[in-house]
Amino acid sequence: MSDAIPSLPELPTVVCPHCGTVVPAGHFCGRCGAHLTHPGGAQAQARRAHAYAAAPDEPILRLSVVTSLFPHLSRRSLAPFRIAVGTIGLLLLVLAVAGLEVPLVAVSALGIPLLFQLYVHETGHYGDDALVASLVTLGLGGGLGVAWAELGGPYVARALLPALSASLTSTESLLAATVVPIVGQLLMLAPLAVMVPRRSRHPESLDGFVIAASGALGFTFAATIVDLAGRLPGGILAHEPVTATLAEAAIRGLGVPLVGALATGIVGAAAWTRRSARSSAGGRWLTSPLVALAVALAVDVGLGFADLARLGDLALIAVHLGAIATFVVAARVGLHHLLLHEDHDFAVGPPVVCPSCHHIRPAMPFCPQCGVATHATAKAHRRHELARIGAGEP
Repeated sequence: MSDAIPSLPELPTVVCPHCGTVVPAGHFCGRCGAHLTHPGGAQAQARRAHAYAAAPDEPILRLSVVTSLFPHLSRRSLAPFRIAVGTIGLLLLVLAVAGLEVPLVAVSALGIPLLFQLYVHETGHYGDDALVASLVTLGLGGGLGVAWAELGGPYVARALLPALSASLTSTESLLAATVVPIVGQLLMLAPLAVMVPRRSRHPESLDGFVIAASGALGFTFAATIVDLAGRLPGGILAHEPVTATLAEAAIRGLGVPLVGALATGIVGAAAWTRRSARSSAGGRWLTSPLVALAVALAVDVGLGFADLARLGDLALIAVHLGAIATFVVAARVGLHHLLLHEDHDFAVGPPVVCPSCHHIRPAMPFCPQCGVATHATAKAHRRHELARIGAGEP
């Protein structure tokens, strides 16, 4: 069956009241992404908090790990990734209850990082340069993770000893709760810094997100392996209470990789892109890499003190799940505003298929029908559309 796309008839146009551009008539402005038909006021239309720029059928403030960590996915790819995330969580729960130490270590270390690499492959993010980019992000992140686990891990271990943990204000505790997570977070950003010279003339914010998150997951994978490897000689079965094993699974298998990827990813996205002065969406301060880094470091330090405070296992699980929720919301707010404020060349291009709503619409920064940001669509899809247009297909 042919996948040829028919030519669009001449479209009616309107002047966007927010950016002043003449754009095809639709629900959203194809240039600035404002929702032209929303019943709210001008600010609500421009900021469109009800329509997340990477997944417009969801509001910004929604606790969705999949559309936050994997922003390039099309609607048809969301369900498999949701099933995969649920499967990882279920495996961690089953293995923890069963007390199977070795497979629990493997799933904790590999689960989320491996799924993220499948996402990168699915969306064609690196294109023909996948090997170099993957080696830089994963290799450098992993190497730094091993080094930091060997250097920083002993400080945390010593602070957890009963003789040294009587006060959270002791030198060892302060060092373990503040310096260790802060330096660790900065090291997670190293792969992004190495990739900055390869940035294009018109960088996309989500490129920075993917590169930074991938480096962070390489870091957390290696650090988790190093931290937990000492338990493997004890045999396949865990020698701790079930609640302690559950806490370890939740923290190592979900908390550490998700917090690391989301926190580092949003800092990377904000540092990678260039902003336009044309958007009337407001909230420009939310696109600052310094704001993103400050939030990341504050939560990292808070988690550091929580880990040293000798909380109960269930309380500790709740704290780390709260940190995941915090960064899911923070990533969505940051990425949404970055996509709205992102600098890009504007042109009404040839007809393409929107991977989000599947309407045929002109190539523009935002889909006039569903409002998804073009830079939040899979690069593999965009390359396919460019190849079709280059081949002269209708």
